[in-house]
Amino acid sequence: MDPITVALVVGILIAIIWMYSKNRKRYNLPPGPKGYPFIGNTLDLDVAGRPAWVFFTKLAKQYGDIFNFKLGYGIPENVIVLNNADAISKAFVHMDKINNKPNAWSFDFFTDGSRDISNGQPHDLVWKLMRTVTTAGLRKSLSLSDNKVQAAADKGIEIIRRNLEKPFNLKPILNLMICNIICDMLFNKQFEADDQEFHDLYRSLDEMAKLFGNAGALEDVIPLMKYIPYKYKMASTREAIDQYEHMMGFLRKQFYGHVANFDPENLTDITDYLIEARENTRKEDPKLADDFSDRHLVQILNDIFAAGLDTSTQTIYWIMYFLAKHPEAQKKIHAELDEHIGARRLKMADKQQLVYCEAVMYEAMRLCPVLPITIRATSCDVQLDGFDFPKNCQVWANIYACHHDSRVWDDPETFRPERFIHTDGKVVARPNSWLPFSAGRRSCIGENVSKQHVFLFYTSLMQKFSIRFPDDSPVKTSPLSSNFVDHPTFCRSKQYDLIMSER
Repeated sequence: MDPITVALVVGILIAIIWMYSKNRKRYNLPPGPKGYPFIGNTLDLDVAGRPAWVFFTKLAKQYGDIFNFKLGYGIPENVIVLNNADAISKAFVHMDKINNKPNAWSFDFFTDGSRDISNGQPHDLVWKLMRTVTTAGLRKSLSLSDNKVQAAADKGIEIIRRNLEKPFNLKPILNLMICNIICDMLFNKQFEADDQEFHDLYRSLDEMAKLFGNAGALEDVIPLMKYIPYKYKMASTREAIDQYEHMMGFLRKQFYGHVANFDPENLTDITDYLIEARENTRKEDPKLADDFSDRHLVQILNDIFAAGLDTSTQTIYWIMYFLAKHPEAQKKIHAELDEHIGARRLKMADKQQLVYCEAVMYEAMRLCPVLPITIRATSCDVQLDGFDFPKNCQVWANIYACHHDSRVWDDPETFRPERFIHTDGKVVARPNSWLPFSAGRRSCIGENVSKQHVFLFYTSLMQKFSIRFPDDSPVKTSPLSSNFVDHPTFCRSKQYDLIMSER
């Protein structure tokens, strides 16, 4: 090796060591695992079969509820992980300076430069407007949801009846049911089970989830790689980009079809409501309306479609898993449905009477939050509980740790819906340590809609069917564990079979 190369390598090493030393001296960071030179703790997230949220929960017992984790290659960045509800509330609800989106290639690329709600900057006027009009659109859509949900459920129930008394996987049917209600809400459109467009759409979502389920794109941890042309990127990243473009093509087609046929006197879905809101904004503030572009509206549709489809499907899938595993809970649900509903169609208003049914939903969300980690970033240097959080560091809220905190939940690993029923017989809907939709101003905007749809779908199925695992099912006897999830960062269960019987 020639002297110039040696000098360059030594110089780079000295610079990296200096950066490490500077950060450690300047900031009073939380404690955490030491990690390795140049890569920090990055490889700890890549260990097969160990979900990140389970790993973090174990680290919290060693280092405390707030600890530091280094992520990336070259000069790893600080990631501060919060593992209890009090710290998460302080950071996300009461501190406005820990509400930025992380600076990552994938967040920017798959949101068209953060033109969506999930990753837009909270101090941006357009972001605030997007959140306001989307909330209004979702609220309006709920008034039309009863019939739409039942129409989507009926298609699923028809398929289930073709598979009674034999093992089959319920998840594809749930995909169809949830996709149909979301598309009905967004576009006044539903699919049939054999519709190729539906299957292609779900494949697009699934392929993108696989990329992010494996700790994100390499471009997120090696920033220079974002400049690599598409044809030289990793195959998994190219596949995710292709599937994203396919899904966005579908969403743009639906959106511009609505724009071409927009009738303010006949609003039928959320897309119409969004277009109306944008038109009203143009009248009130033309300058702001110029920034509230078609690309922003399409990304709102992307937020609702992509996030709503996967999380709702996975939540119902977990509920059915727990009910098959706990037949005594299933009997209580059947008794409550028989007493208050009988054979008539379920409506959203019925939720007030179906206390145990609602408690089952909350307990499944507690045990298995589909999004067990929420990621934010700091906009400047801040302090929390005596620790320094440097500017632009990522702050990860470990929702799973909150939901399994033995200081808050008695016997937290046990499925016990009764914990959500108050002594007066009413549902305890939102304890402080129950955070499946995160917290603060960036919490899930579709929480109310999601809960309503999940509740109506799963109770509609339980009203008509009883469920059990096949006698030879490995799920029947194995405990709930990390072995039953198939993503390191999303709490998605592996595929399993059920036997469903008509009641």
